[in-house]
Amino acid sequence: MTRNKGYKRATKSRALNEDPVLAYGLYPEKKFHEKLIQERKRAERSNKPLLVMVVDGTATGLANMGEDGSLGEGLKRCVRKTDICGLLKEGSLIGVILTEVEQDKVELAQMVVAKKVFESLANTLNEELMCQVAITFRFFPVVGSASVFDMTFYPEFLVRDIRTKGGEIAKRALDVIGGLFGLVVFSPLFVVLPILIKLSSKGPVLFMQDRVGRNGKQFKLLKFRSMYLDNDDIIHREYVTKLIKGQVTPQQGVFKIQGDPRVTPIGRYLRKYSLDELPQFINVLKGDMSLVGPRPPISYEVENYLGWQRGRLMGKRPGITGLWQVTGRSSTSFDDMVRLDLRYLSGWSIILDIQILLRTPRAVFKAKGAY
Repeated sequence: MTRNKGYKRATKSRALNEDPVLAYGLYPEKKFHEKLIQERKRAERSNKPLLVMVVDGTATGLANMGEDGSLGEGLKRCVRKTDICGLLKEGSLIGVILTEVEQDKVELAQMVVAKKVFESLANTLNEELMCQVAITFRFFPVVGSASVFDMTFYPEFLVRDIRTKGGEIAKRALDVIGGLFGLVVFSPLFVVLPILIKLSSKGPVLFMQDRVGRNGKQFKLLKFRSMYLDNDDIIHREYVTKLIKGQVTPQQGVFKIQGDPRVTPIGRYLRKYSLDELPQFINVLKGDMSLVGPRPPISYEVENYLGWQRGRLMGKRPGITGLWQVTGRSSTSFDDMVRLDLRYLSGWSIILDIQILLRTPRAVFKAKGAY
């Protein structure tokens, strides 16, 4: 009887053109994901934390609605009316978006809410089922770590429909064809540049560096070495931190350091015309990168990102070139670079990739903002 009433409420809600809900007021998975995306964007804009409680009822078999005593019923009895409950993953996870949580009270909120939920569920479920319920919390934005990217807050990038898969196949095909073409066309430089690098300074020809790629996955980025061996990265660390925090004046607003003493004489020319990036065609063929995409950051850069800035790493592989490179390159501010990347991600199409590729040679030869 209780379950039937739940379905009647859901039917009535749809009839009134309201948000569809399942029994006990839970949003279905698709609608809950929409709510989660909306609240994440609100948190990014207001710079306030977002807390999500995840209730795992996989082992109980009650994660959707269950029988007379369901997880949904127990949750709705103990959360605030402003909190948003729904299916995070149909058949296994229920999510509760805890709104308006103060920054300095996040840990307290977790303890208080978890206690209320367990007490409420104890009145709904028997002891055996209670032991099979797991409650965890997700916090947004994650700060101070380049290795933690909680995709819970980015459900739009986990959906893989026919259109999404088709776009990924087309983009990957363009990457493979373009990567092979690039290696063939620039093959003479793969002979000449290593000789010049070895003659100008000691050390290996190739430089490998850990970078952060799509959805936070780390990979080894390949470049022709443009710096002296065994140099300290503290100069760049400090500069990048100031740049991301907006402590660099517009006149200094370049992503790379001008007159960097770590760069070799031949390295300055390699960087000016982006010749040091030619080995990244190998990264493209390996699937770590794409021909077009956001610039792949170093881990210590990401540690200083705000929540909205991490969005530039979501959904697509980083690229050799991108909208930022052909628009402003290193002569733009960091926030403007992020906005260009976000604009590219939101409006991506295979046509856009081709347009950026066609504009890249001109941007490279102009060498504007390249250091």
